[in-house]
Amino acid sequence: MHAPITNAMTARLACVLIALLVGATSSRALELPAEALAALESDEFQVREKAQAELLAWCRERPQAAMDELYRKSRSNADPEVRERCLEVLRELVNDDYLKEGEGFIGIRMQDEMTNVPGDPKPRIAIRVIQVVPDSAALKAGLKMNDLIVQSGEHIWHEGAATVSFSDSIRRLKPGTRVALKILRDGQLIELPVVLGRRPLIADNPFLDERDVDVKAAEKAAQDAFFRRWLDSRKLRD
Repeated sequence: MHAPITNAMTARLACVLIALLVGATSSRALELPAEALAALESDEFQVREKAQAELLAWCRERPQAAMDELYRKSRSNADPEVRERCLEVLRELVNDDYLKEGEGFIGIRMQDEMTNVPGDPKPRIAIRVIQVVPDSAALKAGLKMNDLIVQSGEHIWHEGAATVSFSDSIRRLKPGTRVALKILRDGQLIELPVVLGRRPLIADNPFLDERDVDVKAAEKAAQDAFFRRWLDSRKLRD
């Protein structure tokens, strides 16, 4: 006679089946788009360039899953061109992570200034923009010299140093955070959304001077170091 199947046995069997299914799913590596991979082997440079751009766009929609497969392709594919281009796509994805780390940065030089704001009976301390840093979040958002920042999110300033409070609040936010500013420009109060960048190395190092240091080269070196650390950590998993 066969032993009766109990509810407990049924439950255990269900758990085993679920575990097997989960394990099978997790063990299947993400497959990169075959068409793009094939185009990376093309004899035509422009075709290879376009395929790499398309592969990057595809991978950015699923970055964490794509990173492992790109890493494998960069080490095991038979074609050195494919290996190199997969490595470059991987570098871009890892750099995306680098840019999301650290403190927020808006990219202006500023000073405090008293002003009157429409709708507010009390004078406010505003932030006068005296310089917009090239290629910064501020420049991309459309901030201009002589703009007066009178509100950041829910923050307004009636006393104290607005520049210090504003700078501290920005640094506490992550790169990529959207900040709603209200500014006075030519007497008109307008709203201006800004997507924060990553605070650059030179902003935190008083010994670096923009006149003597290639800022872009310093940032590139930091990104390269971050990528090397990512590769080293990935190698430890093999």
